[in-house]
Amino acid sequence: MGLEVAFQSKEFRSTCESPARARRELGDSAASTLRRCIADLEAADTVAELMEIGLEFESCESKKGLIRFGLGEGQHLYCEVNHQHTPMSGEAVDWTKVSRLKVVHIGSDL
Repeated sequence: MGLEVAFQSKEFRSTCESPARARRELGDSAASTLRRCIADLEAADTVAELMEIGLEFESCESKKGLIRFGLGEGQHLYCEVNHQHTPMSGEAVDWTKVSRLKVVHIGSDL
């Protein structure tokens, strides 16, 4: 079924779905990486599976449940957990239970 990916804005959706727009906004290399990243998100059932298939990301310390994927050229894809209640294991997000993400930023650092 794949992760359910939502978008904070129509602009972010358009950037992720339109290769031409992504190239204009991010550059060729970052746009290509963005397309692969979105494809991997849609192929995995949970965020934990992204780790298993080798898609590297890092948790942002500024907010629980916020992660970023490096796109190259100084660009990143930021996503946050999009469950009504973030699945937790103690104090940490339980990535094995996260099946919904929302794209909240594409570009340079927040």
